[in-house]
Amino acid sequence: MCGIVCIIDTSERDIPVHVIRTLRDLMIARGPDGTGEFRFPHGAIASRRLSVIDPEHGWQPLRSAGGEVLAFQNGEIYNHRVLRKELESCGYVFTTQSDTEVLAHGYAKWGIDGLLRRIDGMYGLAILDLRSRELHLARDRFGEKPLFYGSSGGKFACASDLRALAALPWIGDEIDSHGLQYYLALHYVPGERTILRNLKRVLPGERIRVRLDDPVPIRSRYYRPPIGSGEKIPDDELAEALEQAVLSRLIADVPAGVFLSGGMDSSVVAAIAARFSPGIATFSIGFDSKDHDESPYARLVADRIGSSHHHFTFDDGVFNRLLPVVAEALDEPVGDQALLPLYLLCAEARNHVTVALSGDGADELFAGYHYYRRFAGRTMLQRLLRTAVSRPTHLIDNAEPITPSGFPLLSGTLDRISFSGNAQDGPDQWESDLMAFLDKASDPLQRATVADIATWLPDDLLVKLDRMAMANSLEGRSPYLHPVLADIAVRGLAPSDRMVPAHSKVALRRLASRWLPREICDRPKHGFVLPMRQWIAAWLRNNGGPQDYFTRQPFPGLNMAKVAEKAGRDMKAGILNERLLFALILLCEWHGAFTRRIAELRRRILSG
Repeated sequence: MCGIVCIIDTSERDIPVHVIRTLRDLMIARGPDGTGEFRFPHGAIASRRLSVIDPEHGWQPLRSAGGEVLAFQNGEIYNHRVLRKELESCGYVFTTQSDTEVLAHGYAKWGIDGLLRRIDGMYGLAILDLRSRELHLARDRFGEKPLFYGSSGGKFACASDLRALAALPWIGDEIDSHGLQYYLALHYVPGERTILRNLKRVLPGERIRVRLDDPVPIRSRYYRPPIGSGEKIPDDELAEALEQAVLSRLIADVPAGVFLSGGMDSSVVAAIAARFSPGIATFSIGFDSKDHDESPYARLVADRIGSSHHHFTFDDGVFNRLLPVVAEALDEPVGDQALLPLYLLCAEARNHVTVALSGDGADELFAGYHYYRRFAGRTMLQRLLRTAVSRPTHLIDNAEPITPSGFPLLSGTLDRISFSGNAQDGPDQWESDLMAFLDKASDPLQRATVADIATWLPDDLLVKLDRMAMANSLEGRSPYLHPVLADIAVRGLAPSDRMVPAHSKVALRRLASRWLPREICDRPKHGFVLPMRQWIAAWLRNNGGPQDYFTRQPFPGLNMAKVAEKAGRDMKAGILNERLLFALILLCEWHGAFTRRIAELRRRILSG
């Protein structure tokens, strides 16, 4: 696991050493164990490393083709041992046990397209080919690892951290108005846009080619979420895929554990992991509110599977202490309430392990969210009748305030106009392409879940896991995102095996009884819900009230007086919209920390 940064500037013979290293060291939490660097005419690439595979020797860059191919990555390649054997049989000689060396030799043997077809992993990778004078970038299929880029007039830069690029004077930190509208509606910015006008996000399953002599990014997709109808899969084959997914994500040369909430998704992962690694460490977090605390179920599972269990408690005091800490740890704003308890869980888990498996992805793949029910029926006719009137055709500008998945928006159009003074400009090209892609779905439920796989999963859930884990130098892994398992879940299960009106995740629930006690298998989905209303109200009161707090937190493109007015009105009426308010508070706290960090980085860059 690493953080990577690359700068190409055709107007400069050499990239100043202090510039690339300043941006590299911004990512020290991603890689506290050491650094790597390679310089070439008009460019430089640098990395920081968290040692997980081959800790002693796996220092980047790793090379092939007589040193003419260099590979950097932020992530892990889970099937690297299988690929290594294949490459060795073709005559390639390895000098390390690192998965990154597999990328170097794999590119030399198969080219970038052949390599990406073969690897199973989470990654933001950069491969420099000095023979063709090209840089190849790629992001994993579901977006577990981040990769951002910007380009302008003979300059190109990419990095694992948005702030490393925003600090470059030629990129800047101007807020993107379209991205801000998305954030106000969703509490995250989806797709290729970011919150910053001049920076883009490499999409999940996307690769970029950059010529060193003319660094204009050339983009293409090598993977899209599974869609359409596939071969129907029996339970035994699905169970085998689940076990292989978990086993592959346990591969590490450092201690690994499992986040165990007490819900079915993480409990399945923990139970399977415990079969391969008896006594594995599990970690759960609870709340002092019994209505929100699942920790007794986590303990039940831990006792059943024989894990070494660790439990931690989150309360209002921790909320107040961690909110600014979490905001400062984020390179891009994500207004998800679960950020704070996840940060605490990661911090505590890092005292015991370096790798932690999570249950992320199961709800999107197996259809677990309650809002999918409008798209679920026992027959195709019922499903079509349910969605004939309310089928969402835009991401956020639908007649009903929902996304195509049914996910409820934080704010309506009128509130967004009030806050920002303007409405969304209409769908951009990315959104239009997304909607056209969703229309290829084989049924309404598949369309809804794939909408979340393409937006909510990579741009909220996986950002949350990556940033909170890496802020604590912990590697988070998501077994449910194994490509074979994902394809089975979305295309190989009948809609009635995913959701029916009375039950969610039907097939997964059916299989869970192989590994879990009935009390867990039969539980309705709880979700990671916090007692947020009282915490937010207390936060605002402790910070001078809504009027004082929001009006002293200017944000470009937002009318903070209008934000304060709505927050004060809602608090007085007792109808607090805690989802929207938390997203706005997080945005304010993030922006303050972000601007301070960018100013500090620019001072270092300019001072030399």
